[in-house]
Order: sequence, then C-alpha cells, then structure tokens
Amino acid sequence: MSKINKLDVLIEREGFIESIHNVFIYDNFNKTNDFIFPRSSVKPFQILPLLIEAKNQNIKFSNEEVAIFASSHSAEVIHTDLIARLALKYNIDLNHLLCGPQRPFHEDTADSLLKQNKKFNQLHNNCSGKHLSMLIFAKLIDASFENYTSREHETQIRIEEYFKKIFNDSFLVYSVDGCGLPALKVNPQDFCLAVNKIQESADSDVWYQMFSAYNSFPELIGGTNRTDTNIIKHSFNDSLAKSGAEGVLFFTNNKDTFLFKCLDGNKRGVDLAATKFLYDKGFISSFPYEYIEKFYSTNTQDIKNIKINVI
Repeated sequence: MSKINKLDVLIEREGFIESIHNVFIYDNFNKTNDFIFPRSSVKPFQILPLLIEAKNQNIKFSNEEVAIFASSHSAEVIHTDLIARLALKYNIDLNHLLCGPQRPFHEDTADSLLKQNKKFNQLHNNCSGKHLSMLIFAKLIDASFENYTSREHETQIRIEEYFKKIFNDSFLVYSVDGCGLPALKVNPQDFCLAVNKIQESADSDVWYQMFSAYNSFPELIGGTNRTDTNIIKHSFNDSLAKSGAEGVLFFTNNKDTFLFKCLDGNKRGVDLAATKFLYDKGFISSFPYEYIEKFYSTNTQDIKNIKINVI
C-alpha cells in the first residue's frame, strides 16, 4: 500500500508496546495506486441502483427504509422488527433471504435470545436489511429471487454497471462477501471521488436521500454505540459514516471524504484511528473516540489496564 497518510495505533501495557495497528487514510484529493475491499462501507453506494429504479417507477422509500437497507445493524429489536415489517409491506418471504443466521452484534440481544432458547436466524444477520433490499429490487425489475447473490443475477448486473460508472473502472474485481453478496475491490481515491461524481449527476437526488436517511436514523445504520452510529450522531454537521469488515470505515460530509483502512484488518485499530482523526480535524465531538478508547482500555473490573496512543 502507498503510504499517503497513516496513523499508528499503539497499545501499551506496563510501558511495553503490545500491539501496533497501521491505519491508512485515503481521501478525494490524493492519488493512490492502492486497491482495497471496502466491504460494507460500500453499502451507501450499493443501495443507489435500487433507489434509481424506484424513482423511475414513481416509488418513494422512506428514510427509515433506506437506512435499514444500507445498514450493518446489530440485530437489536428496532432492526429486526423493522425488517420483518418491511418484508410484510413488500410481500417478501423472509425464507428467500440468503444471508444466513448470525449471532447479533448487540450482546444483550444475543444473551436474551439464548436465555429464551431461541435460535439466531437470518434476521439477526447484520446484512439482512441489504438482502431484503436486493429482493425488493428483484421484484421491481421482475427478476427471479433465485440466486440473487450471484453476479449473474440481474440485480447484481445493474449494481456492477453502476459501480463501473461511479468508480471510473470498467474492469472491477470482485470476491464474495461474508453475507454471500459480491465484494468489490476498488481504488480508494476513486471510491472517495464517487461522492462528488454522484452529486454532480442526474441522480444526485437519490444520493441526498440516502445521505438524509443516514442522518435521520443513525441507530439503524449500526446500533447502540456502534462506531459509525456514534460518528453520525456526534458530527458537528450532517455526515455519513459506514463501517466495513476487516478494518474499514467510510466518512463523508459531502465535501470532505475519507476512507480508513487498518492494514491488519483490525476493527479496534480503525475505530480508534478514524474517531481520533475526525475529532482532531474538527468534524466530530470527542465522544466517539472517548467511548471506544475506554471500551478497549478498560477490563471487566472497570480497571484501565492498557494505554492507547494514536500517532
């Protein structure tokens, strides 16, 4: 990776450096030859072809619906109940969801289900909102629900064509994401520049709706004290933040755009570096960093047992 801008997250125990996380910071101004998998950080872009098709059919999704479609939720009740209601509204059988069962990210929810001897199901998968949106997309374009996660499915073909346009790359490379949908590999600067490109396009209205949805329903995007949710809630101006697996976080206020990538794929590293950077640059309050710093430096006896430095 080219070292355009980098932060080191140092984890110290008794004065000894126990771990170091290298976090790269990409933006819409500095050129890079790097490529990364943005993982779920791509969801704000991934939802746009559905919104464009809905607009063409004079269908208007609410901000609440858009937020859960573009989320990586914690499977709290507000998330799973909403997805279940939307499945009924749009007449989608949840058995068609191919994301698979998953333990909820929200520990209290997971513990409560276990105490009730209830099994985790596909609604608890953090990508279930996105998968529901894919089924709704398929329904709008009269495509089959079968194999909707395949790159050969009409929904994925349309998304890929849109990605080629906004990311300025006709030869995009894909793998398979944890939820089964295609996982894009992209140049980080092109990823950041896409925000400007869409705002200047004929479909800028769908971007602004998606952006508004993130700001109207931050708790749906992640969940209670999730880092992207906290960044949105504690930004000084309307902003979008979206975390992705393997240490990725995307932030934009529609003017300044950043993509953070922790080289070792560590969530702790990217959360600490991104929140510290955004606070130091005046985009957000100190709360997101202070919360995550305390979370990672305090043990179960509420004793601060490690020191964290972001340099």
